[in-house]
Amino acid sequence: MEKYDKHEFKKLSLAKRYKVLKEQGEHVAARQIGNHLIHLYVVNGYFVEMWIIFAINQIQWIEVQNNQEIINEYSNQVDLNELLSDDNQED
Repeated sequence: MEKYDKHEFKKLSLAKRYKVLKEQGEHVAARQIGNHLIHLYVVNGYFVEMWIIFAINQIQWIEVQNNQEIINEYSNQVDLNELLSDDNQED
């Protein structure tokens, strides 16, 4: 299974990003903004958000999330530092 760093991940098509999330991502948490349900994943040591229009259950986009303020919005649900620690990474 090929692992992608965040720069390679950004170059993938939406369909390929989804496949990588399902095969390599660890679901962390979810939040809702307006008509979007947003899922946060950890993939190979970086965070990725998947935005779904929940009324029609359609993925709108999947993006690497680097904004610490946005990532902190999930912090009341999980320990994000624990998810990124080297002890929890698979080689």
